Amino acid sequence: MATYRPAFLVMVLILTLSTLAAAQDVDTDELTRQTQNPISSLISVPFQGNWDFGIGDRDSSATLLNFQPVMPFAASPSTNVILRVIIPLMSQPTTTEQRNNGIGDTLATAFFSPSKSSGTIWGAGPAVLIPTATNALVGSEKLAFGPSIVFLKQPGNITYGFLGNQIWSVDGAKDREAVNQAFLQPFFNYNMGNGLSGGLTMEATVKWEASNGKATAPLIFVINKIAMLGKRPVNFQIGAGPMLASPDGGPKWRFRAAANFLYPR
Repeated sequence: MATYRPAFLVMVLILTLSTLAAAQDVDTDELTRQTQNPISSLISVPFQGNWDFGIGDRDSSATLLNFQPVMPFAASPSTNVILRVIIPLMSQPTTTEQRNNGIGDTLATAFFSPSKSSGTIWGAGPAVLIPTATNALVGSEKLAFGPSIVFLKQPGNITYGFLGNQIWSVDGAKDREAVNQAFLQPFFNYNMGNGLSGGLTMEATVKWEASNGKATAPLIFVINKIAMLGKRPVNFQIGAGPMLASPDGGPKWRFRAAANFLYPR
């Protein structure tokens, strides 16, 4: 299953069916605002599929399916802790017809955020890269650690902000390249009502010591729609955009389809 085509077809089918469903008994506009806040008090379970195209001389593609649950906890009456975990399932092309497949390294982040805020919403905490890869060719074999921060504003129908982290390897295989990388994600969304929104985000990964191009930076234009699957609100997303930066032989553009299962409190 070279590029996880069944997962792609399921994503497209669910997204198409969602246009026929109208959310009932939930405030879709409020849910939309919460889904755009990475540190809201909303429990969510996103499945995000990414397809990168135009890789190398063979013009091949790579697949990345992220399972990334978000779980908020009350640390005190004035402080929340939001645990975000990203577990990637990857399929990457090689110079031959073979592909490197497997689960990649897990990134876990704990944001400490004020439970009540006016104006700017913010959070900060540690980010940890855990070497969970099932295939050494899709993982770093390094344990890495560093700070992470997020801040955003939500005036009216608009949400805009920034999420980022910087991690350095602290342990791991001695024969593997050290991890020294940053993740930089500015984002903007406009809410059109009835659970429908559109926006854009840049998701730049910068490897400061890489010899073959330091940055990968897709600019993704997205459309979101909250709909009901039975009694469960789900935020469906579809998007695409060019690579603003990419290593030599890297991808030229990215397509995205995602389903985010929401658990309002």
